[in-house]
Amino acid sequence: MSRLTGRVAAASLAVLTACALGAGCARGGGEPARSASGDAGGVLRFAYTAFPSTLDPHKASTAWDELYVFPIYDRLVTVRPDGQIAAMVAESWSREGKKMIFALRSGVRFHDGTALDAEAVRANLERAMTAQGSTAKPLLKMITDVEVEDGRLVVGFTGAEEVLLNALAHRGGALISPKAFDKPDLDRAPVGSGPYRVTAYRRDDRVVYEPFTGYYDKAAQRMKGLEMSFVNEDDTRLNGVRSGQYDATLIRPEQVDTARDAGLKVNEFLTGLVYQVNINTARSEFGDQRVRQALNYAVDRRTIAEKLLLNSCRPTVQPAPAGHWAHEPSLDGAYPYDPAKAKQLLAEAGLPNGFSFTALAWNNTAFVQLGEAIQDQFKQVGIDMKLRPMSADQSIDLYQNRGEADALVSQIGAAAPNPGLITQQDYLKGGLNNPGDLTVERIEELAEETASASDRAAQQSGYREIAKLAAEHAYNVPICNRKLYFATNDKVRDFDQLLTGYDDIRVVGMS
Repeated sequence: MSRLTGRVAAASLAVLTACALGAGCARGGGEPARSASGDAGGVLRFAYTAFPSTLDPHKASTAWDELYVFPIYDRLVTVRPDGQIAAMVAESWSREGKKMIFALRSGVRFHDGTALDAEAVRANLERAMTAQGSTAKPLLKMITDVEVEDGRLVVGFTGAEEVLLNALAHRGGALISPKAFDKPDLDRAPVGSGPYRVTAYRRDDRVVYEPFTGYYDKAAQRMKGLEMSFVNEDDTRLNGVRSGQYDATLIRPEQVDTARDAGLKVNEFLTGLVYQVNINTARSEFGDQRVRQALNYAVDRRTIAEKLLLNSCRPTVQPAPAGHWAHEPSLDGAYPYDPAKAKQLLAEAGLPNGFSFTALAWNNTAFVQLGEAIQDQFKQVGIDMKLRPMSADQSIDLYQNRGEADALVSQIGAAAPNPGLITQQDYLKGGLNNPGDLTVERIEELAEETASASDRAAQQSGYREIAKLAAEHAYNVPICNRKLYFATNDKVRDFDQLLTGYDDIRVVGMS
């Protein structure tokens, strides 16, 4: 697979798929969960830790972009907070062999008045799969052809049905007005068909939304508007909610008690997101498996989780968290903290005095502190990891797209992990999170076999074997599965539904 121009971490960082494959995704019907009342309340002012790379969903390059683009763009189907696939633009769908046939709602229009019909959906899928700079192309690789027959959309695909539906429920299936495909300012003046439209965009500051008056589902418009503000400083965000400047924000574990003492509601959940040192195996000394294994033995995951992250993160060496059907139990004791073993492996690799490399780190408090903790532990075995903090989009570009960085301290996975997507992007040649193109033939074979399997037992066996092989070959240095904490005031309704891995803010309401 050739590399995309502008390829980025995307799913390797987080949130590209919300429906765990084991969640029992339904074949059709239903709407995203929400309160019984569709009446719009106030404006939700949400302070977040990052700004979107773009509002063009097919070219999004960061893990949090969906939070900004989903209010703007519908998809054929969606994933409800309970993990079930539900109708959106497609009213129903059925499978005929290797074809999925979608019947669409009638009368749906984009924000510019263009009809949203089967031909518009076909054009969007073609754009997502072929446009220069598309980061959605790898997400739709199971699609073989797209046609329109008698007003219905017919999608040919390989592999499991649920993988296709999950891909179409996320940014790879986001629907842009075809008239806007070539708009030079589409990245900041988007044209979708979703419940909200953008009225103001200020780079690295905020995005402002208002309800789209022509939207077909008024129950999805539970707010009079939305303001997404980028606020990098942790205390500033929390103080903003305490003072009434904002209604909701992401907080750090050590801020939980402060938020509760201020009378705010704290929403928390354990995710499939994994803090990790991503390794470029084409640089530094990382082409040697023994060196990569040494890094894993040199990290004291439990101390980092307990002391630095205040037990808000569970030590792990694999993407799927405990309890997920793809989690491999035999890896729970893998890579215990063993500095002596790390030094032994380095000596065997011809590096008895260690070595030096540079790791990029996202320049917010969490990732810089995590990087510094890992840096200190590496020093104990003679490894000098120099930290270079920078913005997330810059670091992603250098590490993922250009392949010009040794390593990146960041996170991978999704709130509800899709092991097929993680395999594709972390462990396969050409994967978004594998810039060194580390290739293990058996993983490549298992990935193809497992992606085509429709039987859950076969999928589980395949992905668990991949997890074991990935750990053995030490593609990266996983640290722990993280929890997320959000503080909200008493005006915000149903924010907890957003914390299931469902990144569409239309489930949230305001009083």
